[in-house]
Amino acid sequence: MKNGNITDFLDHLYLGEEIVFEYEGKKYFIQGWWAEDKSGATMVLDFVENLEFQQYLWKNNSSTMKACAEKFLATPLWDGKTFLQIQEKVIWSDW
Repeated sequence: MKNGNITDFLDHLYLGEEIVFEYEGKKYFIQGWWAEDKSGATMVLDFVENLEFQQYLWKNNSSTMKACAEKFLATPLWDGKTFLQIQEKVIWSDW
């Protein structure tokens, strides 16, 4: 991971914090939130340019934020590769 390290990135991911990162010239945004009654968590991934549309590239609802994050990490979203498989080419970015 460029501009950061994977351990810090995962710490933020498991908390559902807003993260912006770049891969192959595209900026992505991932974030999570808890249901109002704390009964479950939702995590979404989208292109930074598409945030106003809320047509997410990926979305997961689980009982915990950690479960959402683990599902994200296991899903092959980049040409059949998971985030962990591409993370060395990922740039931890800012808005």
